[in-house]
Amino acid sequence: MVGTTLKMRGDENASENFKQVQLKKLTVPSMEATTKRAALGDLQNRGISRPIAAKDAAQKDSKDLKLTDALRNARAKVDTHWKKQPLGSTTNGNGAAPPKANEGGVAAFLRSNSVRNRVPTKTTVEPVKVKSSSTENVNDPTLKREDSSLSNKSLAKLRAALAKPVMGVSGIRRDAVAVARKEAETKKELPEIKKESQELKKDATRMPLIRGNSAVTTTTSTMPTTMSLSSKRLAGIEDIDANDKENLVLVSEYVNDIYDYLYQVEQEQPIHVDHLAGQKEVSHKMRAVLIDWINEVHLQFHLAAETFQLAVAIIDRYVQVVKDTKRTHLQLVGVTALFIATKYEELFPPAIGDFVFITDDTYTARQIRQMELQIFKAIDCNLSRPLPIHFLRRYSKAASAEDEHHTMSKYFIELASVDYEMAAYRPSEIAAASLFLSLHLLNGNYRAGTGFNDRHWTPTLTFYSRYSAAHLRPITRRIAKLARDAPQAKLKAIYNKYQGSKFQKIALRTELTGALMDSIVGQSQRK
Repeated sequence: MVGTTLKMRGDENASENFKQVQLKKLTVPSMEATTKRAALGDLQNRGISRPIAAKDAAQKDSKDLKLTDALRNARAKVDTHWKKQPLGSTTNGNGAAPPKANEGGVAAFLRSNSVRNRVPTKTTVEPVKVKSSSTENVNDPTLKREDSSLSNKSLAKLRAALAKPVMGVSGIRRDAVAVARKEAETKKELPEIKKESQELKKDATRMPLIRGNSAVTTTTSTMPTTMSLSSKRLAGIEDIDANDKENLVLVSEYVNDIYDYLYQVEQEQPIHVDHLAGQKEVSHKMRAVLIDWINEVHLQFHLAAETFQLAVAIIDRYVQVVKDTKRTHLQLVGVTALFIATKYEELFPPAIGDFVFITDDTYTARQIRQMELQIFKAIDCNLSRPLPIHFLRRYSKAASAEDEHHTMSKYFIELASVDYEMAAYRPSEIAAASLFLSLHLLNGNYRAGTGFNDRHWTPTLTFYSRYSAAHLRPITRRIAKLARDAPQAKLKAIYNKYQGSKFQKIALRTELTGALMDSIVGQSQRK
């Protein structure tokens, strides 16, 4: 490498200059070792090594004694090493011995702060020992360093609290009279308490046990074990949640309470009969066209069933309140309702630009946002109204239904959502009637025109749906008529949708056009 460097310099510079530089390097001694400034680490190492080497022999004998004494008297120090050392103190912050007067400044400083002279501290804090002598001065100027975190005032309060006499045997003797008085009072009160408890027991034995409408007098000793309310209701009825206790997602302990709340909410947020009454420009036919178009958009965006049903519920609740809805704004109401439903139900909702595109740029994103605010104001920002699919899942579980039963019931629910007269029924009624019809068609003989058969609606379904078969018959007949006339209807979005293999081609099933379906619809026409 040296030869290469010299060759490169020889090529770049003149030969005379190269010779002068080479002679200078060979003849003139280098002064870097004498003029170069020593590094800080070297200086520190030299300062440590020289005094330690000189004093090791003298301190070797007394080192062990000092270390044991320091460990014996060491206490946990507070973080006060940044404070100035008070005048007249004999120790420094780390417990090392002070430097001697005859030692050099740098050497003494380095030796006093070296690791060898540091004493390890205890990990537990010892309590401050306070003498109980009367001649003790509270404002003692010679406080130890570990006590310097406490001011003189707080230290005086601490010592005063510790100086208070503790209640011992003498204190108990002084208060013996008061204790005796309290015991006498409690002895006097005991007979009265016993009498009251005996009277309460007698009254309890006379109290009747209420069972339904009859009152039976029993005693506490012969009180029979009564069944709980839930066990009474499930007597003779299948418990559909018995095997779901280990599945936390199904919340089997709270599912009945949840559905009690859903039944309550659907009563509080009804869709009235003929809810479009009072609209000047919007008719029920326009509503049907709008919902049929929304179902097409719903299928194109691959959205969930809850999204479509929630959009229909938002539309009906809005037009029920806002009676001056314009005809030109009805599609804006529908696309905005679907936009709200996607944000509420979908995990990845479409962007607002997709809804602008689906309307063929009829409305802008600003108009959709403004309509969104109007809809929320009209429905009081409440999207908690239950949907038919929520109840259908519960009913399908109670009926031990197959996939084809559930899919056909969803088909009936979507057909009912387009019909104006079906909007006034509760979501739970529509779900129960749809399942009732699918059980008839798939479990019965669809070639025989026998009409309704209540045996398909079991006591378990009656219990969990809270509807009897007699209550569901008129609703089921309306849905059956819609399903039979679907192939010839003008609005075929739902019918075409359920012809696909994704929905098991339910719309093409022969059960929908058999004699059983005709008999069910014929009964409704006669009545």
